[in-house]
Parts: sequence; C-alpha cells; structure tokens
Amino acid sequence: MLIAAAVIPGPPAFVAELMGSAAPELDELRHAADLAIFRTFSDLVAASSDSPWPGPASAQLVIVGPGQPGEFSAAGPVSFGTFGRDFEVPALAERAKTDAELPTPLMVARYLASRDVAAHPEHADLWARARWITTSGADSAALGRRLREDDTRMAMIVVADGALCHGPKAPRAEDSRAEAYDDQVCEVLASGQLDRLARIDVNLGHELGASGPQVWPALFTAAAGGGAGELLWRGAPYGVGWAVATWRSAPEATQP
Repeated sequence: MLIAAAVIPGPPAFVAELMGSAAPELDELRHAADLAIFRTFSDLVAASSDSPWPGPASAQLVIVGPGQPGEFSAAGPVSFGTFGRDFEVPALAERAKTDAELPTPLMVARYLASRDVAAHPEHADLWARARWITTSGADSAALGRRLREDDTRMAMIVVADGALCHGPKAPRAEDSRAEAYDDQVCEVLASGQLDRLARIDVNLGHELGASGPQVWPALFTAAAGGGAGELLWRGAPYGVGWAVATWRSAPEATQP
C-alpha cells in the first residue's frame, strides 16, 4: 500500500557538479527536492513503525521514472561522465552494482539518493533495497495496480517533467498552452486528490513534451484515493516546467 510519495523533476541540470558556476541557479530546487524526499521517508518510517512487523524490512521505496517499461539495478556507483564531467555518486551498498544503461531520470534520482544518505545515514538501508522502475502507457497503470495490491508499506519517488515550451529559450518551440497545463498539474498535486491527474489532457501533455503523463497513472492508481498534498516548489528556469510536491495517504487508508 502506498503511504507517501514525492514528485520531483529529472533534468541533469539538477546535478550541481555538472553545472559548474551555474549550479547555484537551481539551489532552491535542489533543497525543495531534498525536503520532499525527507518528508516522504519520515511518513513511510512512521507508518511502518505501526506495522505488525515493524522495522525497515516492512517498508519499500519505489522510484518511478518515464521511459520504456523496465526495472533496473541502481544501488551501485553511478557515473555522470557521459554528461561531460568526471563525476560519480557513491554506491548505496557495499559491492552493489548499477546497470550500465540507467535511464537519465533514474540517474538524477540516484544523485538525490546520495544527497539524502549523506544528510540522513539512517535512510541508507531503504535506499539500498529500493526498486528503480521506468514506465509509460498501459504499463504505468498496471504498475500502479501491482503496487496498490502489495501489502508492503511503500513510498514512491516519482520523476516527472512538465511542459518543455515555456518561453523563447525553451527546448521546444514556445507554446502558449504550457503555463495553463503546468498550472493544472500543480493544482492537483497541491490538492492531494491524485485521481484528478487522470482528467488532465494526456495528448496535450505529449504535445508539450511533458513526461508526467507517462508516470501519473502509476501514481494515482497506486494511491487509490485522497490524501494530503503540498507543492514545495515550481518554476521553469530553463523553459521547462518543473515542480516538487509531496503526498501522504489519508490515515484511514493505512489501517490494516
């Protein structure tokens, strides 16, 4: 059952070590993501302490990013050398390995995992046992159903970007619909009513280059109901809509 979730964007620009002197431009975004992940862990650990079998083994962390359906090993070291900098985040567990073709959204999430473990070493075990998954299309809803039906208490870290069309310097041609589209997504995330993500125009999202439509079905299907949401940060500093949000289930949803 899903206890809590964090929504974060997944651009390589997130990785401060790749940005050189421009890194401070996204410090607020990084700090918001750090806070979202910390809150998600706190909610999961608190719920798991009430389990008939309390302890780390009663909890599961699942990272979900956009892409062809697949599951990856990511507990080992992760190199960002392909992005032009000789930078590697350390392994989450001794002798752990990472798949060579780790998708970029999951690489960014691994970077955030290393930041979290550095600040909160007590989170290391959950990160080391985390599942790293990419999904899209019909597989996304099917993944959500599998997670919802699993009795293990879970938290999701969902990697999703908004529209790529904000302003003249955006990666795609400027589109006047981008702001309203991202406004709608952010409103839903803040409301905590994740089922409303299903009402957002998927085709428009694809036209605007947003990756959210690939992962939203996994999130709202796993959540299976309302909860409390909070939008911690939003912006489009490089022409791409990015948001950081948290969600936690209603208390009655976590009762056995």
